Amino acid sequence: MFERRTEHPYWLWESIMRTPEMLEACLEQPIQRQVDRVADRIASLAPRRVFCVGTGSSSYASIADACAFEQLAGVPASWHVTSELGAYPPIDLGPGSVVIASSHSGGTVGDLPVIELARQRGAYSVGITDIPDSPLAQNVDDAIIGPGGPKAELPATRTYNAAIFRVLQLAVALAKRLGHDDVAARHESRLAQVPGLLRTFLDDFAAKAPQYVQALSDRSLYFLVSAGPNMCTAYEGALGLLQARGVGAQPYHVEEMLHGPIQALTSKMCVVAIAAPGPLQQRILKAARASRVIGATVLTIAPAGTHPIEEDDLAIAMPADIPELLTPLLYIAPLWQIGYHFSLSTGHDPDNLSMRKDEFKDAFALLMAGDPKFTKS
Repeated sequence: MFERRTEHPYWLWESIMRTPEMLEACLEQPIQRQVDRVADRIASLAPRRVFCVGTGSSSYASIADACAFEQLAGVPASWHVTSELGAYPPIDLGPGSVVIASSHSGGTVGDLPVIELARQRGAYSVGITDIPDSPLAQNVDDAIIGPGGPKAELPATRTYNAAIFRVLQLAVALAKRLGHDDVAARHESRLAQVPGLLRTFLDDFAAKAPQYVQALSDRSLYFLVSAGPNMCTAYEGALGLLQARGVGAQPYHVEEMLHGPIQALTSKMCVVAIAAPGPLQQRILKAARASRVIGATVLTIAPAGTHPIEEDDLAIAMPADIPELLTPLLYIAPLWQIGYHFSLSTGHDPDNLSMRKDEFKDAFALLMAGDPKFTKS
């Protein structure tokens, strides 16, 4: 467990700033061997479909995971909330299919029934978790155990990114085995550079984040707009802003936002345009400009040098020349740091959120009956 910082005495800040170390650890042989073993097994199945499942932040991570399997390995993939897949199992969940179940703790309610369902239907199951003796790790066919171990804070930061990183490694390894050598080599090379790029960005943006908080602190509602693999960034970023500020924060696919929600936009609201390089980048930038015309505050997160980024109210320049599939590992970073400083400015507890309040203890004791983590003390 990391020691507390003196400047930021919260575990959450420590986890944010140590994320690059977690990603570097994923590149080392103990985890890479796990990745290769699972890739060998999946390749031997001639997979027909991959189901990426999770709950909360893990379900958001599964959005990026599914994109990676399709675009790198050429295997059809989809993402699901774990309980939803269990309640409404897809017709093609069966032999030749793979279930990738992500859960930091490996003990999320609903994980085991879905793993049992996968087993009954003849699917191969893989757990992505940080806890080797967790129920998830002990019940899947194979597990890829992350380097983070238990965490003290409730929000997912390093665990979220490390989970996506390991699945990207798996998708690259599978792509090699299925004959997609060029795309695999290109992404493998850039993936190895991500920890260093992330470290540089986090160190640099740490001093800037409070300025963005000041500029955005009086907004009444936040729309986080993106597309493709960075829909996970929109979901995870919206969750962080909602928890930190206590006002509405809503993720939208760019076209979903433009076909309805934009009608509710006002000058008191903020649009966060997550415009990574990709086929819908210009559409997202145009939506940002349209939002500015309406009068909303606009924050654009895009690669350095993106045109016409200078027309927006606020902008965060991200590292350039990063393949779109890898950008979720970087583009969530400024939203983490902004959310952390929002928590401080609003008097929220970054580590525990609302879980020290009696009414929330009572509510979760009801929701999670039988789970010792939520037994009211």
